[in-house]
Amino acid sequence: MRSIAQACVGLCAFLIILSLSQCQDEQDNTIQGPPVQAPDDTVRIALYSDRGCWDESIRAADNMFAWMGYEVSLVTAEDIKNDSLDSFSLLCIPGGDMYQYAQSLSTQGIGNIKSFIYEGGGYIGICGGAYFAGDKVYWLGAQLPMGSLGLFSGRTEGPKDEIVPYPDYGMSRINIADTAHPIIETEADSTWVLYYWGPVLIPDANAGVAVLGRYEKTNLPAILAFEYGSGRVFLVGTHPEIEEDSERDGVTFADELDDRGSDWELMKKATLWCLKK
Repeated sequence: MRSIAQACVGLCAFLIILSLSQCQDEQDNTIQGPPVQAPDDTVRIALYSDRGCWDESIRAADNMFAWMGYEVSLVTAEDIKNDSLDSFSLLCIPGGDMYQYAQSLSTQGIGNIKSFIYEGGGYIGICGGAYFAGDKVYWLGAQLPMGSLGLFSGRTEGPKDEIVPYPDYGMSRINIADTAHPIIETEADSTWVLYYWGPVLIPDANAGVAVLGRYEKTNLPAILAFEYGSGRVFLVGTHPEIEEDSERDGVTFADELDDRGSDWELMKKATLWCLKK
């Protein structure tokens, strides 16, 4: 009888521990948010990581694309100048110093990026990467003497004190426009995104681009999408890769702000659109 009682006690203890473990797993899943997507081995994403890039933007974008299930490789200016983009499906240039991007990539690297997109590759430009895509680039009211990608006819300019006074950062409300576009057709009327010295994206009248979102404070374009040759381009002046109220982006920058919801699902739709999926 003694051995039976001991066995019962041991079994009860085991069941209690198992139950607590399961509860802890459920709690951890709740904290971490949606699970990482199943890997897609058919897609490789090149994430630019070189002089001038904002480290937090690189880290957060890396985690975001990994969450989508894509293989991500960090590439440098030298990699791009040596035609390394041929093995990738999409290039993302994150937030950072667009003037330094131009200096590091030079005419050769810029030409290789444009050829990559024109021949069918995807391009996502976030903040600095969006500045870099304009035909003319303005910083604090002055046009920068730099080469740019010139993916659309028009200008990129900022930062704008009306959105968040420079040099501060903060949350900005973006009003969704052109709801017929597949990237945003199921989106809410507006979204809140981190603004950190980003550009307004002002296309010329004949630029042939879709304006998907506008800064509420200025009503100027914040998000563009368009085709470039056989490729597709998505530009956003804010930082949707940064998750202000979640640890899954791997950074703590702006954690004191209220995110009011994740923008990763929007970025996933943009990525799928750029990949023609």
